Formats: sequence, structure tokens, C-alpha cells
Amino acid sequence: MSAPSLAIYKDVLRSGRGADRVTAALANALAARGYRVCLLTCQPEGVPLSVTLGPGVALRRVAVPKPAPGLRFLNKLLLRTAAGTRLLRALPALDLNRRVSLRLQAALREVRPDLILSSGPNEAIELTGAGPLPAPFLQLFHTYPPVAFANRKRRRAERFREALRGAAACQVLLPAFVPLLRPYTPAPVTPIGNAIDWPADEPLPDPAAREKTIVYVAYFSKDKDHLSLIEAFAKLRRADGWRLVLYGAGTPEWERRLRTRAKELGVDGRVDFPGLLDAPRPTLLRAGICAYPSRVEGFGLALAEAMWCGLPCVGFAEAPGVNALLEDGRTGLLSPPGPEAFAERLQRLIDDLALRARLGQDAAAHVRNAYAAPAIWGQWDALIRSLL
Repeated sequence: MSAPSLAIYKDVLRSGRGADRVTAALANALAARGYRVCLLTCQPEGVPLSVTLGPGVALRRVAVPKPAPGLRFLNKLLLRTAAGTRLLRALPALDLNRRVSLRLQAALREVRPDLILSSGPNEAIELTGAGPLPAPFLQLFHTYPPVAFANRKRRRAERFREALRGAAACQVLLPAFVPLLRPYTPAPVTPIGNAIDWPADEPLPDPAAREKTIVYVAYFSKDKDHLSLIEAFAKLRRADGWRLVLYGAGTPEWERRLRTRAKELGVDGRVDFPGLLDAPRPTLLRAGICAYPSRVEGFGLALAEAMWCGLPCVGFAEAPGVNALLEDGRTGLLSPPGPEAFAERLQRLIDDLALRARLGQDAAAHVRNAYAAPAIWGQWDALIRSLL
């Protein structure tokens, strides 16, 4: 009997952000467990992937012709209203999503998977835009579920709800997210966190030997709230020798805005922008504190990786995803809104080496127990086999 065949769809893999990394890691892990895995993407030929796929993963690029000039704008315009959406569906030749879906479904009929894994809302919309799929599909949520149904993207959310009706099952990243998805789908919902494939028995460094650095690994965007962190850093009263290191990238406009704010506050000489952090573990094992002011997370992989390395972490108490990983006073510190409160918690950590050591040790123990790769891949294996 041949091994089960899985098709995983990710629209593009070129940003190197968390969703790309998680999708590639899942594909590689399932292939290593004996599944026949095909990763489908609409990323054009010649555009390199931001991730590395193992030898057991077949890559299939689905070619989607460029639309005629003005057609993309017309689609966006029509999708803003219910009447426009109905008109677009009545004229399928103009529906760009349907074009993508037809190409994807043709590729899926050739791959003949036993199960399809849709890696996000956009992917579900594109997969199902031309009708029912040739195999059951499992919907993955890499983010905080309510974000997928936000009113600011109402028409897109409606299309995603329609797609979700056909899902055989859904996966969310944290147990707290399960009831949040119940109003949107009758399908069973299983919580499985992100896997961290690092040595679970690796000793933690001496807290006194760590560098005086406050690190934050995140894409430069509004939701990641680097501005609050820079303002909090500027409010520290006793921070001799400490530096704020912002790893990541984003639009040039966002980086200029962050650099400008640091200069306005007089801390530009102590705030570093080293760029993307491709191999975070060595850096996190050397750093002193992790600040994580993101407003919302599906899981916060960079936060979990910092905890794994024994870093004491600070996040906002109201941030979904962050507040599920950090338990205030035990595995980290949670702050009320605002730079002042965030600065107060950073100051507590800077002033108290014993507190940094205790929080870091408990954070590492928690994450290494809950999210070690072998356990997470076993949960995926069980979920997939229940759907075959």
C-alpha cells in the first residue's frame, strides 16, 4: 500500500516571514514521516523561494498568466460591494480568483492527493474559487483567527467563510483560539502549535554572561509596534551599556520612520537595525532580554524561540497570542498598554539579574516541553491520519 499523498498550497514563499518558515517546516517534517508531499505555489519560475525544502518534498509551481492591464483594478473595485461581487461571479471570465483556482485544481487533479492542506485564508479562497476540490481539505490558521474575518476586509472575509464551509477540519495554533473559530465553521478544530526544532537538552547560558541587549525579531509593520518599543527604551532611567537591537525588515518607509523616531528621542546611537536574522538561535542565546510589543499574533514564533533560549520576555497583556505564551510573573512579564508601562517592566528586568534568570529558566522549560518538534509533528501526524 502506497504512502498517503498530501498537497500543501502556499500562494508565495518569498518573504521569509513566519508563515513561510512554518509551511516549509511542516512539509519537510511530513515528508520525513513517510508521506508523499507536494508543495504547490503560484510563485513564478525564476523567483527563488525564501525557504529550503527537503529532498522528500516535490515542488510544483502553478503558472498563472498575468492579467490584462486594468483587470486587477477592476476586480478590486467590484469586490468592494455585494453587487460588484455578484457581477464578477456572473462573468467568470473576468474573475481573477477563478482563473487561479482553475489552474490550481488542474494541478491537484494531476497530483491526486488524499488530503489538501490550505495554509491560509487567501489560499482557501484561491483553491475553492472554481468549485469543490478533488480531495478533502484541512484549513490552517497561522494567525489569530478573528483577523481572517475582520470587517476592514469584509468581502474577502465573506469569500473565506464560503470556502471554509467545505473544510474537513481546521487547525489553530493555541487552545484559546478554538472557541473563537466555532462561529465560522462546523468543522472540527484542533490546536497544534508551531514546532521548534532545536536541541531540547541544550544548556542555558549564565545570565550574568549574556550581552546587554534588548532584542526584538519581527517584520517592520504597524501591528508589530516597534514605535512603542523605541519609546519605551527611551524612557528607561537606568540602562547604561544596554542597546536595543531590532532584527527584521519591511518597507523602506517603515524603517525610515523607526530610525527617525529613535533620533527624535535621542536614542539613535543605542538602537541598531542589523537586518534579517536568518539563524536566530546563537543570537538569542547571547542576548539579555527579549521585548515583544506585537499587538496580535497567531503564535509568536520569534517569541517562543526567545523563550526556548532562556530569554526573559516582555509583551503586552492585551495582545492575543503573546498573552497565551507568556504567563505574567512566571514565564515572562505582561504589560498594560502604553510605552510607560512597557518601560517599567523592561527596567525591572535590567535592574534584577535574579528575576531575569528565573523568568528565562521557566520560559525555556515551558516552551521546550510544549513545542519541541517531535511532539508537534506527532500531533500533525495524528490529525492528518484522522482525516484520511
